[in-house]
Amino acid sequence: MAFLSIAASGAAKTMIAVTVSLHPGAAHHGSQHVTVHAGDTLSSISQREFGSAGSWPALWWANRHSVHNPSVIQAGQRLQLPSSHKVKPWLASAALSAIPAPAPAPAPVAVPAASSSGTGTGTVTSAAPVQQATSSYAGAPGSFQSCVIQAESGGNASAVNASSGAGGLYGFLPSTWQGLGFSGAPQNASVAQQNAAFAKEYAQSGSAAWSAYDGC
Repeated sequence: MAFLSIAASGAAKTMIAVTVSLHPGAAHHGSQHVTVHAGDTLSSISQREFGSAGSWPALWWANRHSVHNPSVIQAGQRLQLPSSHKVKPWLASAALSAIPAPAPAPAPVAVPAASSSGTGTGTVTSAAPVQQATSSYAGAPGSFQSCVIQAESGGNASAVNASSGAGGLYGFLPSTWQGLGFSGAPQNASVAQQNAAFAKEYAQSGSAAWSAYDGC
């Protein structure tokens, strides 16, 4: 009887050991979440969690009901990690479509230009409106896009870095610009084209192209 009791006790301990060894893994699998820290973006979190910044669409998809704009997440927000971070074409398209279209550039501002003509002993001044063109864009306030624009160009779509040759709102190098499928120079392109180039680069590599230099 003593032998059987010892054997039974050993079997029970074995069962307990198996149960304990399996339990933590199962519990961890069921609570895969991450908390957003200040300065985080979906791409930086994807890089940290999956080793690939380009996996951010999968992270967005798992949290699409709470993250309506992939470019904007809040510090302290709790995000669910997807079971798979593979990004298929339809998912990449859906993620990019969720980013709000950029606001149109401000309408040209009428600046009064004074013109004078002498009439007798007095002077009559008339205001003639002169159109002053603008080529600036700020992006959504507080977004990663806005941070890059301010760091790279200050909102000047025609800006050019004399030392590197990088130009436009996002400081694209000519080689990068052309590698994305655009012709000419970024600083000569429309704001819409520059925004499209930003979205394409962000979809491919996340914030990696700018974060190291701009502190965004």
